[in-house]
Amino acid sequence: MSILDQFRGPRWEPRNGWRPDREVILALRAIIADHLGGEAGDILPSDGPVPDALGAVAAALYRNGAPRPCVYVRADLPTDLRADLWGFTTGLAAAMADGLVEPGVEGLLLVGHERHPVTCRGWGLAGALIVQRLGRRPGHCDFRVYRDLDHLTVPELRAG
Repeated sequence: MSILDQFRGPRWEPRNGWRPDREVILALRAIIADHLGGEAGDILPSDGPVPDALGAVAAALYRNGAPRPCVYVRADLPTDLRADLWGFTTGLAAAMADGLVEPGVEGLLLVGHERHPVTCRGWGLAGALIVQRLGRRPGHCDFRVYRDLDHLTVPELRAG
């Protein structure tokens, strides 16, 4: 049994019904930018070269004297993968802003785009529950987190 099977039922069902991936992504971006006062955006191919293994970046930027979550996700990935990355990275960035997770080099945490099944509590489970509450059936929502761009192929922090 998947750990996600333990989180079925009315408390964990979508708040506004099932929605397409794009709507879930927009809802996550609105939560970060509008409700948490952070920043949310896409990493576009025109932004320059991006390491193949990179899927997203999380940070906690200071605005008005308080840390705010910041999330950027690669725009050239499939939409279903992007939705799961947005959920995972939103939880991670919010935890960074709350001081629950230490940032890596230059205040960033880098998130890979290779999916892993959620097998225990952690950021993968948090990401899966976030996207489910916003209206998407989560896929494998556990991703590796890296503290340094130079070590993107060697995980230093296992999420989940």
